[in-house]
Amino acid sequence: MKKFLLTIAILFVVCLGALYALMTIDFNRMNADHYYLQITQDGEVSESRASDGKVYKDYNYKLPAYNEDGKERELEFMAQKNLRKDAYLKMYVKKDGVSSYDEVKFEEIPEKAQAKLK
Repeated sequence: MKKFLLTIAILFVVCLGALYALMTIDFNRMNADHYYLQITQDGEVSESRASDGKVYKDYNYKLPAYNEDGKERELEFMAQKNLRKDAYLKMYVKKDGVSSYDEVKFEEIPEKAQAKLK
């Protein structure tokens, strides 16, 4: 009976750990390359309708971005709002494109990418 209760307790702890990991880890940013860019223009608006008739707007961007070594790559991505002009973004890029982004300060950008963004 003790082995059974111990097994149940261990499974419970493992399940709690897995649940905690699923809630806190952002899998969109895992194993992604980092690129940096500056918003220099407004996004191109595209509208779509839900089945209930509600209209949603997306803002599409196509801008040059630079990695830590200063190598350029043009990135296409979408946002749910028009992003602030002159904002610096850290882009998380995987094989199929941009998976996520964060706004960063210019000082947080690696030096070689900073030189390209000036």
